[in-house]
Amino acid sequence: MRISKFTALATLSILSSSAYSVESSFSGFAQLTVGRVLSGATDGSVPYQINAQPGYSYKCPCFTANYEYVGLYEYHKTQLQPESLAGLQGNFKFTPDLSATVQVVARGADSSVNADWAYGSYRINENLTLQAGRKRLPLYYYSDYMYVGYAYPWLRPSQDLYAWQIYSYDGANLLYTNNIGDWTYTGNVWTGRRKSNDNQMLGNLYYTNRIDESWNKMIGGYLDASNDIFSVRGVYMHTVVERYSVLNGVRSPAMSGANGKLVNDVGQAFYGLSLNVDYKNWLLRSEVNYIDRPSVKNTFIAQSYSGGYKFDQHSVMLSWSQFTEHSDYWPTGVEKHNTTSLTYRWDFATSQALKVQFDKIKDKSKFQFTGDANLLAASWQMVF
Repeated sequence: MRISKFTALATLSILSSSAYSVESSFSGFAQLTVGRVLSGATDGSVPYQINAQPGYSYKCPCFTANYEYVGLYEYHKTQLQPESLAGLQGNFKFTPDLSATVQVVARGADSSVNADWAYGSYRINENLTLQAGRKRLPLYYYSDYMYVGYAYPWLRPSQDLYAWQIYSYDGANLLYTNNIGDWTYTGNVWTGRRKSNDNQMLGNLYYTNRIDESWNKMIGGYLDASNDIFSVRGVYMHTVVERYSVLNGVRSPAMSGANGKLVNDVGQAFYGLSLNVDYKNWLLRSEVNYIDRPSVKNTFIAQSYSGGYKFDQHSVMLSWSQFTEHSDYWPTGVEKHNTTSLTYRWDFATSQALKVQFDKIKDKSKFQFTGDANLLAASWQMVF
């Protein structure tokens, strides 16, 4: 749902108009991030170009700090665009039980303004809420806060794990919340679909032409349990994947099956588990995902582990993450990389933080991808 800046602001203004007797509230977030790939290598060749569809070419070794919008830091360039962004969320209450939420985000990576959230909510009772519209897919622990940098300890969530070409859905969900003793329980089941024409991640990073991707027949759910120290979350989703290559206006299937046969309507199952601990000044974060496409014998495993310590307004985190692809049909074209990160955070003012992070990526993909790279980045992040 890409919209102009004027349309986004006009929509928020109309919804908040007193003529509709709507109670409205607004919040926002922003971050200004600068980064530079200091060094890197692959097969002894520095630098080199990776090329995607016409108009997109990257000087590598490089670091993909955001796969959804291809926020990529190129070799030996100091850049602001890949991760700098700002967002505004409006909440509108029509009755005590009926409300709407709209969130628009402006990103430097692709100079766009997009509605990541646009949905209505109806509270059935104190524990159950029915929602419908566009929402982010809740596949990851920090899905709801993916672009609210202030909400998590790193400069960014691990892009070995928080990286997928479809990140939202159009549909409906039923949300359950309850408190029992010291524990808070949240459950959510959803259904819907998402069509992404000219998908940025696929077309601008992996293929040499436009790619249209659809995830149909989505059905998923998660259960989260947390108290003051622990939180554990499990998630499952099944969907059917369609992928078309568009060349000179002609659309054709783009996924390969046995013997190189092009296939579509590929079933995909997603499993995720996260466990987090906040004990005194210690922080532990862990998350593992497994994705299976059995009809094309293609699987993906992503994992991330972090440990850190907080003292006053300061904190440090040491992290390791990995993405591994397996394929019986194209073993020479699989992707694999891992990242080791060190993060420093300083909460220097109310609702504001400065973060500095060093990332060391090892690219072991079976094709020429981003290569080994070392990234140094600093970010001013805030909520308001």
